[in-house]
Amino acid sequence: MAASRLSLTDELAEIRAEIARLQQREIRLQALADDLPAIPVFRRGWPMLRKSATAVSA
Repeated sequence: MAASRLSLTDELAEIRAEIARLQQREIRLQALADDLPAIPVFRRGWPMLRKSATAVSA
C-alpha cells in the first residue's frame, strides 16, 4: 500500500507542477498580448448588409 500511496503522491506533485507551469505560461502570454498594439477589426463595408431572399426576383 505504501507503493501506491507514493505513486499517488508523485502523480499529485506532477499535476501541481503542470498547473504551476501552465499558470506561468498564461502570465507570459497575457504580458505578450498586453504589449501588442490593438488591431482594429472594422473594415470598410462591414458589416455587409445582405438582401433578404424575398426581395430578390426570380
